[in-house]
Amino acid sequence: MKAIVPLSGGIDSAVVLAGCIGSDFECATVAFDYGQPHRIELQYAARLAEHYGVPHEVVKLQTIPLVSEVVFAGRNLVFASIAIAMAHARGFDVVAFGCNESDWFEFPDCRPPFWAAIEACAGAYGVTVKTPLIHNPKTDVIKLALKLRVPLELTWSCYQPQGKSPCRKCLACRTRDVAIAQVKEGHP
Repeated sequence: MKAIVPLSGGIDSAVVLAGCIGSDFECATVAFDYGQPHRIELQYAARLAEHYGVPHEVVKLQTIPLVSEVVFAGRNLVFASIAIAMAHARGFDVVAFGCNESDWFEFPDCRPPFWAAIEACAGAYGVTVKTPLIHNPKTDVIKLALKLRVPLELTWSCYQPQGKSPCRKCLACRTRDVAIAQVKEGHP
């Protein structure tokens, strides 16, 4: 089986990539440059792909508008369409995304009904869409990252970087930091 993993440079997509590789998928990754203020994530995505020894490319898009602190209008819809098209054209069976339960409240395009609709559309092209983390809170994703030996130091979560450092204030930083702390303290 062959899988394309849209790789943001964050923990979730890194875990999905590690899981696909661990399940003997032949993998390739794609990152998207969409005018995000946190473009540093593209460097982390490239480092992760290099770490795992998989082909990686960056697709340059027009700017996707920011509609809240962390929500970009239709971002996953755009990413899914492109990744599915790439999979179909290149003979890949699966596109695997890293959405998780902790994203449901803030991100409408991370919820199960959204991905069920995307999977139904992808089927027309013979591509299966997988979201293996969609029912897992961030703490479970961190636990899985540790189990799969994902190099967390090669991941990036911040939406408002301060140079090359995470802000530690945005929603993505807070979610990451709280989940890592809870796992270290042994909380569920």
